[in-house]
Amino acid sequence: MHHISIYDTDVPHVSRFKLKKHDEEQLIRSLDVVLTKLSKEEELSGFLSSLLSPTERLMLAKRLAIIVLLKEGFSQVDISRALHITRETVSRMQLLHEAKGEGYELALKKLDEEKSMLELKKLLINIARYSIRAAGGYVKPTIF
Repeated sequence: MHHISIYDTDVPHVSRFKLKKHDEEQLIRSLDVVLTKLSKEEELSGFLSSLLSPTERLMLAKRLAIIVLLKEGFSQVDISRALHITRETVSRMQLLHEAKGEGYELALKKLDEEKSMLELKKLLINIARYSIRAAGGYVKPTIF
């Protein structure tokens, strides 16, 4: 039987040539420092666009969306349909959030302070509700 860790993800793996633990920690710390110093949204967006592929950015955005929808009370099945991801991904994110969710909670708190979070929540909830209705055959497929 294959054991799946809550840390297994679809993120590309780092080189098989390992760094010393101290060197890894220093590299991660330098990334953390850069992220905290980029105070303007456009600066951070530009940096992330350079650092991550569009697919990686979307993957991270979906992870955040999963947590938002779980907190809003949507089921794993409804979230997987709404975001076009597997139920296993939703389940893995739920487990990760339960085990080590401090970072997500902090991010959600910060986003709650922003008007854009309210818009994001509305969008995600509308997508999820539409997916639920469409899966039940209650609506014709349309783009909204």
